[in-house]
Amino acid sequence: MIVERELRFTREAPLLAWRLFRVRRLPDGYALCAPMIHSPSPPPWHPGLTVARCLEHDHAAPAPGCRCGIYAAIEGTLDSLPGYLLDTAYDDDPWTYAEVACSGRLFLDARGVRCEEALVVQIALVEESFASVDARVRASEDLAARYGVCVGSSDAAPGWLADNSRGQGEPFETESVDLSMLLKNLDRSERVTALNEALDRAPVRHRPDCK
Repeated sequence: MIVERELRFTREAPLLAWRLFRVRRLPDGYALCAPMIHSPSPPPWHPGLTVARCLEHDHAAPAPGCRCGIYAAIEGTLDSLPGYLLDTAYDDDPWTYAEVACSGRLFLDARGVRCEEALVVQIALVEESFASVDARVRASEDLAARYGVCVGSSDAAPGWLADNSRGQGEPFETESVDLSMLLKNLDRSERVTALNEALDRAPVRHRPDCK
């Protein structure tokens, strides 16, 4: 049984967390796409506020005891974003880390967080994942225009993301963390105040493929 804590964060003071995305070239330019979905027509992560939806049950997402919701990682949780690259080694599209502002209902467990709403607030491209400098520059320009956020280098991502390098994305079932300590260290930094205006303006997008 997964031990989890239910929390709530407002759009004015969200929880800042990180996600892994594949950067895919679509007909209208580069876009962020979920790393675990690979298809000829991958659904892009839309600009603005994304709202989770459960595909398996008729309840609001995220829900207790279910794995629905928008996934993200915070320092101290066990999901390995680099590990998910190994889980999808067949996929040769470039990848990036992105910081997201999580709001609404949220569940925290050893793996990470599952939230109700998420908004991309910055993108940290991993330079070596691109086939050429030209492709990276084009992707940077397209992503900045599409999402209206700063697109920087991988140096913009916190060190703990790369340090949590494992052979797979999900932790083993026997692993656990001290949730009480995580709760004490949740990031409510002063940076969230700078996001308020963007969050208020952001259009709401429903995302059925929240993983």
